[in-house]
Amino acid sequence: MYLTYGTVLTFLSLFSFISASELDYDGWLQVRLYHSFDDLPVPQYTERGNVTISSIRSGAAIVAQPSISNANVDKLSKLAENGSKYRLKAVVKTSSGSETTFLSSVLACNLVGSNLQDTLYIWLDSTAQPVAVNLMSRGPCSQDSPATQMWTTEVQVKYPDGGPIPDTATYIQKIEREKQARESGEVKDNRSFFAKYWMYIVPALIFFVLTSATNPEAGGAGGGGGGGAQR
Repeated sequence: MYLTYGTVLTFLSLFSFISASELDYDGWLQVRLYHSFDDLPVPQYTERGNVTISSIRSGAAIVAQPSISNANVDKLSKLAENGSKYRLKAVVKTSSGSETTFLSSVLACNLVGSNLQDTLYIWLDSTAQPVAVNLMSRGPCSQDSPATQMWTTEVQVKYPDGGPIPDTATYIQKIEREKQARESGEVKDNRSFFAKYWMYIVPALIFFVLTSATNPEAGGAGGGGGGGAQR
């Protein structure tokens, strides 16, 4: 049974829409950041700042963060000395109204070594909903105090790449031409003889080989029996 032209058109059009949906959708995100400078099992978070992403497609972000206090610089340096982690809590609100909390962390010594330079990765799914928030700092591990008390934060929005959109129009035209050719009887089978009938030739060949291999064994068995009878 062949698929109708309309069925194929509907299926491929739907596939194209799904593939491009994450590229066509746009929206905004608001992220409230909280951080912890303690090493307790249950961290105590204080406000760090806010991130406003006006377009998830472009990733355009505005970061508002006050400088870190002297007391928190000392706490961060102590975390670095102990090999502990600086912990971050991000509360992400989307343009659809949903709100999700994510936790992340980074070695305090890397944050100190980078002079408070870090990167905030916000991961979205195909419906533009946040699925993860990760904090990274690429600085060398250092136990000294940072050279500045100002944050330098880069924000990157990551979402699935739908890949190239298929050329549905060309494919549909090809299907339609093949359909019309079948209906008018214009389709010719240009395959070789073996390509057409291999499913019959191969079993016959196997049967012939097996038969040829079995007959000599049967003849040899008869001759041996005769020799035994003569004794």
